[in-house]
Amino acid sequence: MKQSPFSIVKLALFTTTLLTIGCGTMFKPTTHRPIQIYTEPMEASIYLDDEKVSETFHQIDYPVKSDKKFTYRIEKNGFEPKTIVIEKKFNKFAYWNLLTVLFSPVLFLIDHTNDALFVYKSPEENIKLDVNEKFKEKTDTTTYKQFESERSKVKNNKGLILFDGYVTGVLVKDGDGNQYDIKSAPFLFLPGNFEVQSKFYITYDSGNYRYTRTAKTPVTSKLTLQPASVTAVCTDFDHAKQSSTHTLISSGKPNPYLGSDVVLRNFNLTRYCPELKFWEKDKK
Repeated sequence: MKQSPFSIVKLALFTTTLLTIGCGTMFKPTTHRPIQIYTEPMEASIYLDDEKVSETFHQIDYPVKSDKKFTYRIEKNGFEPKTIVIEKKFNKFAYWNLLTVLFSPVLFLIDHTNDALFVYKSPEENIKLDVNEKFKEKTDTTTYKQFESERSKVKNNKGLILFDGYVTGVLVKDGDGNQYDIKSAPFLFLPGNFEVQSKFYITYDSGNYRYTRTAKTPVTSKLTLQPASVTAVCTDFDHAKQSSTHTLISSGKPNPYLGSDVVLRNFNLTRYCPELKFWEKDKK
């Protein structure tokens, strides 16, 4: 029985697609993301290949078609230093190639050619340091002194005020009385004194129902934004007062690495927000 021309075309298109896209390649947007490092405690020095590059947060653009190993060392006075190595590891999505036994060797080869068979992966958790009261970071090294000298060069740079996701009615007022309704999106400001306002808001599923809870009243707090830094506004709920609460977290001294607006926007300081007290009532 002869196949129709239409069937032959479909088979050809399917085969072409199969032979040009491996499963690992299909997930490149998911796996080929910038490498990010967060430290705990905050304000710990981050060294990359023995060069001090930042504090608390660092990011590397995804290294395309590279097998380089990246060696990070995290240090802070009073804590035991920690070294981690970030290198390529097998991409678990490539296992889907095995579903097509006949073509799997070709698909694995395609993934390898497309730099998708082995991938870099950021640490899932903050890099935590153990307490060591005797440890003192060396401050007489060339790279440490160079980093410190760069701080003064970012004294006029913008900073970032960042709200967590449990908010509505976000409002920011600067020292001149100008108001900004930033709707909880990352927003860059020149350094100075600010008032921030937000109201606790959350949506969650329980059983077969979706619930929305909003505090009756907002809360207003004052903060001082440093240049080349981030301040996170963590909003929560006070059950007794039925009102919103704020916890303010700052990344600390001006960080030369955060002199770039792009880097500032990628620095998710809200990951340091404390666990929501909103849930404490349900736990009792």
